[in-house]
Amino acid sequence: MLSKIYNLLNYCYEDSIIDRFAGIEFQLFLLSTKTLIPYENKIGCMIDLNRYKNELDLFVYYKNGNDETINNYLNNKKQSNNEDELMEYKIIPIAISNTDFNTLIEEVLKTVMFFTLNKNTILNAIMLSSVIYEYFDADTIDLDNIKNKTNARLIDFSFKEFVEKNNMIQMDKSYIIGFEKERIKMIANSNCISDELLMKYKAMQHIVSNEKAVKPINKENEVILNNFTAYILKLRKGTVAPEKLKYSHEEYPDFKEYLKQSNFTHPLLGKCIVMKRNTNEIILKNKLGLLKVNI
Repeated sequence: MLSKIYNLLNYCYEDSIIDRFAGIEFQLFLLSTKTLIPYENKIGCMIDLNRYKNELDLFVYYKNGNDETINNYLNNKKQSNNEDELMEYKIIPIAISNTDFNTLIEEVLKTVMFFTLNKNTILNAIMLSSVIYEYFDADTIDLDNIKNKTNARLIDFSFKEFVEKNNMIQMDKSYIIGFEKERIKMIANSNCISDELLMKYKAMQHIVSNEKAVKPINKENEVILNNFTAYILKLRKGTVAPEKLKYSHEEYPDFKEYLKQSNFTHPLLGKCIVMKRNTNEIILKNKLGLLKVNI
């Protein structure tokens, strides 16, 4: 299972871990993984959305790459209606760490809808999550079984029930009706793993087409990838104690105050060492690797 997780992560994130400074895709993977907390009363892991918001507020200082959906949130603190081109990179750790599909899809959609209400992105997230779930739930790959179960989940999914369960009472009824129309169109297509989705999502390519990573990884990022692979497996097995991951949401000093020191411990970034400092940026090193902080 460890190598199965590693191989998927290595392929999906290979483009963003070849350099010393990890790209935005791998950074988003780390943010999602850091905010996963095991449930105390049921099997599975939840996204701590309050911590996620705080992580994103900090992310503005060191994100390595641009993305319309991320920028919209950071600038406006609200959802977009545009398709989320980096959705996959946010939800992969959620999909792998959860062994119950109902919990998995609920946490995935909470994360997806944190950024966008784009109907195609939400529907694609359901299908991508199902494919990942089936891939890790079975010992061997049976594509027909994956397709049939994914199509069945799309048929059974009720957006209205999801909205009501998660107290999204502000959701416009016309939007819900529009979403159901798009869902029915997708079901009518009958091919839940279309060529379009295969081209769009690297996890699909790895699982369905057996594509594998070929690019060399930066050595420091290789260590980080291995560490987080092992950590996600622990989350999946339920061997991480929830109380060890609880985060205090008390206010802490502005990040720029921390940056005045040569080394410091930050509530979200942990122990940080300043490797280089100049007028416009600071290079930090912590357990996430090297971070280029704009000041």
